Amino acid sequence: MKRFILVALLSLSSFAVNAAPKKVSPFSLPQMNHATAGTLYNSADHKDAVFLVEAYFLGCPYCNDNAPNVDDLADQFSKEPRVQVLDVGIDQDEEDYATWIERHHPNHPVLNDGNRALIRQLGTTGYPSSYVLDCHGNVIYKTSGVWNSSKMQKIADTITKTLDIHCGAAN
Repeated sequence: MKRFILVALLSLSSFAVNAAPKKVSPFSLPQMNHATAGTLYNSADHKDAVFLVEAYFLGCPYCNDNAPNVDDLADQFSKEPRVQVLDVGIDQDEEDYATWIERHHPNHPVLNDGNRALIRQLGTTGYPSSYVLDCHGNVIYKTSGVWNSSKMQKIADTITKTLDIHCGAAN
């Protein structure tokens, strides 16, 4: 009986955490790649967008292993302007970003969050961590580690559902 009560309490506490999603304020971070390098990326410029944020650091082997997966998902949503796929690094050295970008050739914005303003808002504790944010800044889904095919599909499905349900044409 005690075991059942403990399991029930743990289930309820998990539900309570998931019932109220974390909300992220609009953010503005320096872009490190493409023709826009050196300019600020402002999330407020994409008011109806769903964001996939991949939090990482440049020397993280798991983050580097996940880079092609993030590119694949960016390709999958490349024709949907309301989906913003972002790599958000915590490193500060711009030369290190240049080396990383040269090695991985990301097809989406790479942002520098060296002061960890966005990373703190997200509550990131491990790398890589991935977040799907709806157009209101709510964290809809969070995962960590390298994506396998089922995790990648879950992220893609969450993005699609978030576009339809939370950020549809009525919003």
